[in-house]
Amino acid sequence: MFCISLQECIENIKPRQILVASSPLGGLGVLALAQSVKLTVATSGPVFNKIAVLEAIDNYGAEVRYVPKLHTAIYKLVGDRECWVAGPPLIKSVVAGNSTSFAVYTCAKIEGFEKLLTSGKPIEALSSKLLGGGRDGRDFDIVVQLRALQIKGDDEEDIADRIIRSGAVGVDDLDVVSQLLWRIAVKWRNRSAVIYRDLNVGLGITIPMLYYSVKVIASGKDCPGGKCVKTTTKLIERALRLAPPAKIHEAWQTALREPQMRRRIEESPYLPAVLLLTGKVDVKYEGGRVYTLRST
Repeated sequence: MFCISLQECIENIKPRQILVASSPLGGLGVLALAQSVKLTVATSGPVFNKIAVLEAIDNYGAEVRYVPKLHTAIYKLVGDRECWVAGPPLIKSVVAGNSTSFAVYTCAKIEGFEKLLTSGKPIEALSSKLLGGGRDGRDFDIVVQLRALQIKGDDEEDIADRIIRSGAVGVDDLDVVSQLLWRIAVKWRNRSAVIYRDLNVGLGITIPMLYYSVKVIASGKDCPGGKCVKTTTKLIERALRLAPPAKIHEAWQTALREPQMRRRIEESPYLPAVLLLTGKVDVKYEGGRVYTLRST
């Protein structure tokens, strides 16, 4: 059998799951494919658009692992039958059907491929240097270090201080941390990847949530002087209206509609802590948290 593009292969085979070995690997390709099918990927890098890979992991359950010395591009499509496709590396144009020369060369079982895909380490546990560096390398390293932290507490200022002292951002100067974090928020505001995990709520705070929270505070009118939003729940609700559609944002919206979860969100110190680290926001208490834009 022969198909001239990955999209045609998918239409012919109708897989429920796709397993891929691809070096190099494009994050936008991973994201596009993960939205339509369960996806497992192994790569030796380089990995491009690494923040998009995190978005695919966080929203669509994609599994992406680093496996050394893997120099190939093979696709296993699993539906009512199992078929193997040889073709170009997994990048966005391939998923879109703009790349040709795909050939289905067998629809029989081949042992050992799944073991190869599960033998490596999740890419979010690795340094960008191992994944090929690139212009997004430092941002990727900061994001994966932040989202891996497990700092428990109930005071946002204490948590923010402990985040700085953890070394996750690579520096311990608040001004530098704020510059780096806000640069990431601005640059990747359309990539719905988790930048910090809310341990109280059990959901990830995404880069767009961080960016649009600051924008909402800047235009907030909950206080006489303006540039203010009262309560965390109101802040998140307004930020989510501006954030790009994503499954993780839908999970936050669902949680906000449940009274018990809404209380936990209101009491949680994690979003306030990360907002403090941007250097753009002050948090005070007037019967509850009040978020104001910091004067610069």
